Amino acid sequence: MSGGCKTIRVKNRLGELMRRPGGIRRTQAIKSASQAVETLREVYVNSIPGEIGELEAIAVGGKGRLSAEDINAMLDRAGRLLTLSGTFGYELLDRVVKRFCDFAGAMVEKNIDDVAPIDVHLRAMRLVCPGAADLSEDEADNMLKGLEKVHKHYGIDGPKPEVPKSEAKQPSAG
Repeated sequence: MSGGCKTIRVKNRLGELMRRPGGIRRTQAIKSASQAVETLREVYVNSIPGEIGELEAIAVGGKGRLSAEDINAMLDRAGRLLTLSGTFGYELLDRVVKRFCDFAGAMVEKNIDDVAPIDVHLRAMRLVCPGAADLSEDEADNMLKGLEKVHKHYGIDGPKPEVPKSEAKQPSAG
């Protein structure tokens, strides 16, 4: 056997594309993406109360009790709310929805079917959804502490409420 190796050169097509002139700069791409998100803001932010309404409809349909399927359907809807609240900067709503998700998930695990604690979380979402009155830092903190009490009552541990001053005020809905 001979000790020589044959070297095969492969074209780096990505490298060639990157060296070609044209395209847009990163800062321009980020600016365009931010503008695209802002054009969607009004439509999607206005859909948040409707998403909460869908959660409320599932809760009412349970007539005092919720099945695991109902709760899982609510968790699916709540995922949409998390996306919207996170995308458009509704930090307090995001925290309330996360608490709802933690609670609802634990309800399935612990076979809790009572709709009352779900109603409390849904009312909290209504308090902080776009278009609702702005809560002061103290009001937001009291609301989060109230949700914590519900969690403790049902034996479900959750994060401690912390509301930095920047979160007490919500962005405008339009």
